Amino acid sequence: MSAGYAITTYKIQLNYKHLDWFKHTQSLFDDVLAFYYELLKKQPEALELSNQNLLRHLELQTIKQRDGSVPETPLPFEKIPLYFRRAAINASISMYRSYVSKFKGWQEGKIKSGKPSPPKRLHMSMLYYKGMYKNFDEKSILLKLYTGKAWAWVKHRYTGRPFPRNAEIMSPTIVTKKKKVMLHVPIKEIVEDSRTAKERVQQNEKFVAVALTGSDSLAVCTTIEADGRATAPYFIKGGKELAHRRKLLLGYTKRGKSNQNIPLKEVEDKVGKENAKYYEKITRVTDHYAHKVSKEIVDYALKQGAKLIVLPEHKESFDLAKKPYLGKSPYDFIGRRIARYVQYKAWQKGLVAMTSKPYYVSTRCYHCGTPIAKHNTEYQNPSSNFYGGKNFVCKEGHRGSTALNSARNLGKGFYEQFYLRGPNKKEQESKFII
Repeated sequence: MSAGYAITTYKIQLNYKHLDWFKHTQSLFDDVLAFYYELLKKQPEALELSNQNLLRHLELQTIKQRDGSVPETPLPFEKIPLYFRRAAINASISMYRSYVSKFKGWQEGKIKSGKPSPPKRLHMSMLYYKGMYKNFDEKSILLKLYTGKAWAWVKHRYTGRPFPRNAEIMSPTIVTKKKKVMLHVPIKEIVEDSRTAKERVQQNEKFVAVALTGSDSLAVCTTIEADGRATAPYFIKGGKELAHRRKLLLGYTKRGKSNQNIPLKEVEDKVGKENAKYYEKITRVTDHYAHKVSKEIVDYALKQGAKLIVLPEHKESFDLAKKPYLGKSPYDFIGRRIARYVQYKAWQKGLVAMTSKPYYVSTRCYHCGTPIAKHNTEYQNPSSNFYGGKNFVCKEGHRGSTALNSARNLGKGFYEQFYLRGPNKKEQESKFII
């Protein structure tokens, strides 16, 4: 069994005394980036070189060599550290390649959203290679910053979750937003089981099927054994708590709009700025529950000894979604975020997450395949048109949880399609994610 690796970005907050030093350093980085970007625009044929050769090509044009030869286009900045300059060059190469690629795609008709325009602002967060930072331990890091007059080594303490043991810490990126300075640190971990999804199916590994809902049970899991039986149902709740917290935050956005002593335009501007923080909080709260639920799904799969996780495939566009609950605003349905987070969390633990098209999973009975009628309580008349019913009953008398029935149907369809028929016959019906 070959080993692989997983890279996860940890976001930690820096404690600083001189915010202006970070701003000076970022401004200088953007200036160097813009200089090399404009230089690249004058020689687009240089993009045929590899990134490493292109970096060397640009350095020869702008940096004085050891033999004293004067470059064609000298860098108009003094005392720029080597690795700081190379990070800016790589950023300019990446930015220019991206624009050229989009422009060619538009010319060839592959991009139909309109002619891409050049970047209006040449800005990218600073990537710090080794040589720009040192003494990176569990509590602090030493960073090389530009004070506006000279370069200085400055020690910063940070707060955030601890890094995993036996993991490789890669080059961090400094991200400055208003008064907050974050350090985005990629962490490389070894994954013992790097088999593909196809290999796991061929070896008849059991898997976990997951149904994602908009009710109190945000996710419902079931284990599909090697013989096709659905066992060990597991409900992950939290939907009511999330809805309550969202409702409170949305309530704050509706306050302060009826002040008659202030012109309407000024009120709208003021309220818009105040509401931005509440919408940001809604996003953070939703992310918190998405991470929490996705972790529980992966932990459940590990506990059951499964090697695959099958999730329903939901389209990314809300306009194209067929289900009514998928057509609401991004603040309502959390399922897409959960599915996205499950992918990388599963791979870190040696599992593979997949998506499968949910054909008839919510309208058919798992036991007999007949259409189901939904209801919430025993006092309601079950109906096939009932939207959001927690329970179901079919013509044959089978009844139970609608979400669990959907999870079982999803697992049953995947098992019949790949385990019984083989993974090569209808690969287009399911999307493998690693």
